[in-house]
Amino acid sequence: MRYKGAKLCLKHPHECLTLAFIFLLLSLLLLQPEALTPQTTRELAILSLGADLEKTASALAESSFQYFKGRTGVITEKEQAVLFKSEAFAASCRLFLRLMQEGSGYFVSSYLRTNLFQAFVYLSRSFYELEAEMRQAGVMPYLLADCRRLLERMDREFASWPAEDNLAYLHQKYIKTAKDTVFMIERRGPGLYVRHAFKNLESLYRYNYDLKRGKDPWKYLAVVSEEVLRSMPEAEPIELSFEGCLVMELGTGPNRPVYLIEKGKRRPISSPQVLQRFGGWSKVMEIPLEVLRTYPEGEPVV
Repeated sequence: MRYKGAKLCLKHPHECLTLAFIFLLLSLLLLQPEALTPQTTRELAILSLGADLEKTASALAESSFQYFKGRTGVITEKEQAVLFKSEAFAASCRLFLRLMQEGSGYFVSSYLRTNLFQAFVYLSRSFYELEAEMRQAGVMPYLLADCRRLLERMDREFASWPAEDNLAYLHQKYIKTAKDTVFMIERRGPGLYVRHAFKNLESLYRYNYDLKRGKDPWKYLAVVSEEVLRSMPEAEPIELSFEGCLVMELGTGPNRPVYLIEKGKRRPISSPQVLQRFGGWSKVMEIPLEVLRTYPEGEPVV
């Protein structure tokens, strides 16, 4: 048997662009190993996941069409909505790949550029719209779950990429506004982030302790522009207290008393033996004096 030559057949032209981009980047890395930076690794990972996502989304669109067409021979209005959203999501995946491959400056900066993550936000929105239509139509195929998993993995790659305008990197960080309001940024899904306002300083310190981050929440403070902050919808506020907790004034001074917060009052712990009864020093939380003073002093705990 004679072979006249091998020909690589790809279904979509953009697959050639994806492979060419990867081959070019890998060639550069072989010539310059030092070019394999964490940023480059993330770029390759996101590009590879994006290519997998596009293939899965295209397969989902095709399988949805065949499924609805084959059931009764008539495609209902709800089924048409699913088909159009399926095609829109597949097209969004192709556009995301193109934006990554174009010489548009996405890879010039040492940090993630806003437009690249924003492209991921639009891609995620397209998926959520498709997911909502499929839920209404009563169909939740495995390929839809596969798409979500790929988006989750892409979001994790963005999350480890430091930049103040990358919302994924801001997950569970605190933002302080010019009006002194402090927000916590929460991830609710791929490309979907909201901001929670802390009702007061006490809520911030208690929340930070709940995350086992210790006594200094300001270590997790990030600086972002008002524009970035406004891009996230505001969710329910966070209101917490130290009720039932052992607390003491934040600082380094000696002989600081320990209190039990009980029924809205701070009750002094009368002896080391009493403190041990409540769990010892490992249970004591240090809080600012202004928070401590919001509780009137009560009877000692004996």
